[in-house]
Amino acid sequence: MKNLTLRQRLLVLTLLPSALITTLLVVYFAITGINTLENQLRAKGLATVRYLAPISEYGIIAGQMDSVYGLVQAAMQEPGIKAAIIVNPKGRTLAVSGRVSLSAETIRQRLNAPALVGEGDTWIAFGAPVVRSQSDSDPLFDIAGLDENPQETIGHVFIELDKEELQVRQQELVLQGFIAVLCGLGLMGALAIAMADHLARPLQRLAAAVRNMSAGRFDTRVQASSSGELRVLEDGFNEMASHIEEAHQSMQTRIEEATAQLVFQARHDALTGLVNRREFELRLDKALAAVHAGGDEFSVLYIDLDRFKAVNDACGHIAGDELLRQIALLFQGRLREEDTLARLGGDEFGIMLANCSLAKARQVAQDICALSAEYRFVWQDKIFAIGASIGLTPVTRDVRDVHEIFALSDAACLQAKESGRNRVCEMAPAAPTDRRRDRGNWASRLASALSEGRLIVEAIPVRPLQPGVPHGPMAEISARLNEAGQAPIALSALIDAAERYDMATVFDHHFLETAIRSLARAQGQQLKMQCMVPLSRAAITSARTGDFIAGNLAAAGIRGEGLCLMFPEEVSTHHTSLLIEFSRRMRELGCQVALTEFGGGVASFTQLRTLQPAYVRLSQSLTRDISDGLSSTALLRAILEITAEQQIFSIAEDVDDTPSLEHLRKLGIAYALGKAVGPREPFEAWFEGAVMRGMRA
Repeated sequence: MKNLTLRQRLLVLTLLPSALITTLLVVYFAITGINTLENQLRAKGLATVRYLAPISEYGIIAGQMDSVYGLVQAAMQEPGIKAAIIVNPKGRTLAVSGRVSLSAETIRQRLNAPALVGEGDTWIAFGAPVVRSQSDSDPLFDIAGLDENPQETIGHVFIELDKEELQVRQQELVLQGFIAVLCGLGLMGALAIAMADHLARPLQRLAAAVRNMSAGRFDTRVQASSSGELRVLEDGFNEMASHIEEAHQSMQTRIEEATAQLVFQARHDALTGLVNRREFELRLDKALAAVHAGGDEFSVLYIDLDRFKAVNDACGHIAGDELLRQIALLFQGRLREEDTLARLGGDEFGIMLANCSLAKARQVAQDICALSAEYRFVWQDKIFAIGASIGLTPVTRDVRDVHEIFALSDAACLQAKESGRNRVCEMAPAAPTDRRRDRGNWASRLASALSEGRLIVEAIPVRPLQPGVPHGPMAEISARLNEAGQAPIALSALIDAAERYDMATVFDHHFLETAIRSLARAQGQQLKMQCMVPLSRAAITSARTGDFIAGNLAAAGIRGEGLCLMFPEEVSTHHTSLLIEFSRRMRELGCQVALTEFGGGVASFTQLRTLQPAYVRLSQSLTRDISDGLSSTALLRAILEITAEQQIFSIAEDVDDTPSLEHLRKLGIAYALGKAVGPREPFEAWFEGAVMRGMRA
């Protein structure tokens, strides 16, 4: 019964009692009919011998055998009689007709009254005595009292009836009963099906509607055509479905609005309305691909405002924000519609001059430099003179990627600053021979740094903020390069340089070996830890990275639990298919994948389901100013809602004060790192303290 549908259950409950009652009634009436036929046959036999016995008296007394024989012949004319016999008192046959089945012993027995004398499978026999009637004697010669019973048995008559007709009629009766049962069951079945359909169809419609709703078709409704409780269910479902659809549409509208706002913010700077660094990089990458395909070359201006800090220090950040907005309008007025002006961060701007010769680009750069020098910013009672240091880079086929464009233009802008500010400096891409020389220089520097221990691998502690997220020692790997007489080189600068000269694999392998070695030690002591390893963009494009990770895990005798591989979110835009395949292989090894700088690009929302990252480290643009306005908090809440729905943990970086940390905790961010969480320290020191000693304690 458990596997039956509602309709089938209704049919069983309706048909089973009806079929049982109908069958019992038909069986009862069939048995009764059969008994009636048998009784009629017995009655006919008894009636026949009762009739035949008196009329045989005269022929037996008179000895007229022809008359007696005529009687049995006449009896045989009756339907159903197969044999007739008349015998004398001693059982000697006087007349017989038909094929007799009675035995001689039965025929010689003495009968006192008509009775059933024998029965076979195909026949039944009855007998009766033939007695002398009182009218045959003379009452004048009777002596009273000599005989108490004046009747005398002078013979017997026997008849045999054929049962074939009875059996045929009984079979007909059984067949009629069977037909009656079938007709009754057919009628009952039709009624049961009609009733089951009438009762089950509304419930089936409700069940189908519920399945449609669970599948996301919120416009599903049921036809309210029933009555009673079913009508209440139908009306209730339709009302509930309407509320759910309205709530879904409202939520969908909110998500679309938030997504549209996020998309705009992902591409534009909130303060000036210009495109941001991420969108500027995407446009540069597209334009560079066109140059390599034979398209027109272009130029890039990297602009750093001079004396901007003086405005912030004297008048505050509000004045600095207003200055940035006015400068953006000033620069925009000098550019063509096909040019791109972007705010790269702080007081830095970038300009892509599309289809522009180098001479024309120099003229535009000089004009912008002159506009900046002539511009005066007025705030309350103060007037400020602003300049701009501009780095110009012509983009030719010698440029390999966007990072090289930024490195060249940034170096040119720094040269303009060091040359006295408010001027334009130009730096062209290096020739292939110069690039090979630089590559060799970097190779020797990195190789010596690794061999001499000057590449310091550090741990940035990560703290859980919510009670429901996994706890335990957790850190992100970072590094810095110490060189004599120079300031330490940060990891971001090292990776940019390594990627420019095809040496990023050195860092990737060094970080991975450090993390896997520590995980093996921790797991050997039954300790848990989480190590987040940043990998370069080159790690995605090379199949050797996955082989390297699998080989080191196998050599250490562990799986990848606790190893999380981190990639910038922009990688999912340029190398989507490669990252999907890489993520799938890493999950097979037990590793996890995280996206950094999340929320700064459109691809963040379209790739979450396909990449299935375990963590996302939020872009600083989302968490930096959350306490200053409601709009940034609303955007962050929307992102947290989307990631929480897919069971992805969020991480906030560079959280440097306790109020910001508490605010992020209230918003629902899962993890945080920064000065408010813990200072960065050498990785081995963190591992020994937080993992080995901390967990044992």
